[in-house]
Amino acid sequence: MPAIVVVGLQWGDEGKGKIVDFISEKADLAVRYQGGANAGHTVVLNGKTYRFHHLPVAALRGKHVCLASGMVIDPIKLLEELESLNKEGVRPTLTIDGKAHIVLDVHKMLDEAEEASGKGVGTTKRGIGPAYTYKSARVGIRFSDLIEIESIKPRLKKVVDMTRALLSNVYNMNAELDVERVAQFLREVALKLGKYVGDVSLLVNETLDRGGLVILEGAQGTLLDIDHGTYPFVTSSNTTAGAACNSVGIGPKRVDEVIGVAKAYTTRVGKGPFPTEMEEPVASMVRERGKEYGTTTGRPRRVGWFDAVAVKYSIMLNGVTSVAITKADCLSGIDPVKVCLAYDYNGQEIKNFPSSLCVLEKCKPIYVELEGWTDISEREKFEALRGNFDVLPKQLRNYIEFLEKTLACPIKYVSIGAERYETIIR
Repeated sequence: MPAIVVVGLQWGDEGKGKIVDFISEKADLAVRYQGGANAGHTVVLNGKTYRFHHLPVAALRGKHVCLASGMVIDPIKLLEELESLNKEGVRPTLTIDGKAHIVLDVHKMLDEAEEASGKGVGTTKRGIGPAYTYKSARVGIRFSDLIEIESIKPRLKKVVDMTRALLSNVYNMNAELDVERVAQFLREVALKLGKYVGDVSLLVNETLDRGGLVILEGAQGTLLDIDHGTYPFVTSSNTTAGAACNSVGIGPKRVDEVIGVAKAYTTRVGKGPFPTEMEEPVASMVRERGKEYGTTTGRPRRVGWFDAVAVKYSIMLNGVTSVAITKADCLSGIDPVKVCLAYDYNGQEIKNFPSSLCVLEKCKPIYVELEGWTDISEREKFEALRGNFDVLPKQLRNYIEFLEKTLACPIKYVSIGAERYETIIR
């Protein structure tokens, strides 16, 4: 059985966690393929909310979960996550790829310094960007390095010297940094997490060879991709479905299905252009109904109407085979609802997502307005979840069908509530 990739089609926070949780019942493996503790995937089960930052959400089902080589992993946050699940009686089997990089305190120091300088893009300050920077500069530390820490001390000295120089020369800060202190931290990491280190690529390929189901879970969203997103207001990794193959270590023919997840509206955290951003008081209404506050930071998210230009761009980049629309219930009671079909750039109509930030910042949305719908009753929800989509408010059905036609991609899942079971398969 081929692999399934689940990817975000907007600026992250689309509800990927819920969709992955919903489809992972029969999974043999679940793999996070990029990012780190900056991600925040949420699952609501029987009224209880579970938040994941590193682990694939299939951990909640007790599945074998993996952290692939494309990730940058904060050992402290990962241990906290494992402990939190253990308290709930959930003890998933975990494999960390030895090629995954370790987020160190020096990375967090640099991230905080950048944000404090006022030049940052609004990161979570979890050290993600600096960790990827050190990886690209070939001075990063990987989990495979934990086997023999003494032998990597010359590399640790490079890490310390580079950090000290950056803090002093760029941010005018002095910090007490010590090679032995970093080495001791890594010894503790080896003691607590060393038993989980393995070869995720081999594990995934062997599972696929014997016909197993593997779900590859992305973090953030396509519009935050370091290459294809709204640069420089992006994350530091590749977030697309194509990146899953490279990070996990499988060939592209191994992937048979790509599920793209998008909210029925749009949200964004931090700085950057946002053509369909809503005005008040509608923005606050949707924010409160959708509980649009960052899972990792708690920051209020910016809220906007559905941007079909951006989502079609993401569908193209990822080769999406089906779409999941989440939080359709959160637009109930709003009339009209708007969908952006094109942009107006200095009087010129643009139907394709521009690569130039200067252009995107000046784009005005060209909307079509659709009739809003009332709250979904419990009876309607019950019948819809049993497979009778036609019992939902006509206006909501029209909205989903309009999006499907506009995106030219089948909408397979529609989420109408926070709980796992509140997901319709069309």
